[in-house]
Amino acid sequence: MTSLAEYQPTIKTARLSLDPPSPNDDPAMRDMFSDIPTMEFLRFKTKEENGGWTMPEVVDRREGQSKLIEKRAGSTFYIHHQETGELAGVMGANSINRVDRNAHVGIILWKKFWSGGYGTEALYELMRGLFEDDKMHKIAYETTEKNDGMRGFLEKACGIPLTYIEKDELMCTATHKWVSFYVYVIFEEDWPRIKVALLEKMRAGAAKYASKA
Repeated sequence: MTSLAEYQPTIKTARLSLDPPSPNDDPAMRDMFSDIPTMEFLRFKTKEENGGWTMPEVVDRREGQSKLIEKRAGSTFYIHHQETGELAGVMGANSINRVDRNAHVGIILWKKFWSGGYGTEALYELMRGLFEDDKMHKIAYETTEKNDGMRGFLEKACGIPLTYIEKDELMCTATHKWVSFYVYVIFEEDWPRIKVALLEKMRAGAAKYASKA
């Protein structure tokens, strides 16, 4: 039987291990998706009206992601801190269209990992793989209006302007408010410039945190 790692090998960065989905992380994944501070800008995903995520729901999600990986129609990386082995988050391409060469991508990090450059470190590898290995023409990020961290990464670090807004796209059952999605599209011709900017950002971040050690 082919292992998931043969379809999507683990990627090691300076501080992170980007791994294929594993049942070992089901409890931590349930806790992360049910944690309201972590999901502050994605409350529509918390299932808090039902008391949070159940283990069967987490298993179904992981198994669905694994099938997409095997079909080469999606990717999911469980983000672990190398030093501690702790689950830091999850990222990937929810869908990959290899005919039209486009993908929809996203990331969720435990709130304790929002600072420190962990998101940049992980997303650099995700985008590098999609543009350089998978030869994507474009990728789209979808976030919410008040998610300043994600929007700041795209607008300031990557230099990508807002592409369009999907207004009142869904009703959040937790807040009883409409949710609008802010979409940012990155094209293959943008990637060389973004790659240089992110590498410099990571180098500066590494020097900053090394000086504090």
